Amino acid sequence: MSTLTTNPVQTAGTLTGPLDRLVYAIVGFDGSASSLRALDAAAWLLNDRPGGMEIVYVAHLPAMAAASRTGEASDDVLQSFDDNTRDLSEKVRAHLQASHLRGAAHRWHFQRRNGAIADNLIAAADEKRSERGPDAAVILIVGRSEHGYHHDLGSVPSALERHVHYPVIIIP
Repeated sequence: MSTLTTNPVQTAGTLTGPLDRLVYAIVGFDGSASSLRALDAAAWLLNDRPGGMEIVYVAHLPAMAAASRTGEASDDVLQSFDDNTRDLSEKVRAHLQASHLRGAAHRWHFQRRNGAIADNLIAAADEKRSERGPDAAVILIVGRSEHGYHHDLGSVPSALERHVHYPVIIIP
């Protein structure tokens, strides 16, 4: 697990190392206000840097499990996930096109995964690390849950903080 520490010559949102180092942000995105803020943070972090963003929407496992139990509802649920994926991808495209950032902020890919959210974000980071090599910086950026009960019961950000070997940035 990586933690963010304070350094007097470095502010939050800056990266150390050479400016030409490849940086890839894995951004958890579900269309919520906090995920839009996470997308903005990733875009600003990567402005004028080489690398890119992998924006990941995870169709949540409990919804899929409930659909598989009923059988006939599973096609409708999968279709709704497909529709939601298209809608979210278009939302990302419009949001990033409205920004006036350069560099990696405009090199992005959107994907949907199915299952447990934190596990899939970690898997996306592992794949990016494997694809780009050990010298590329891979970071995870997610928004904090907007539901108060997640702070008590556990949330994606807290799961990432406990179990991941990548830097994690949690945006309020």
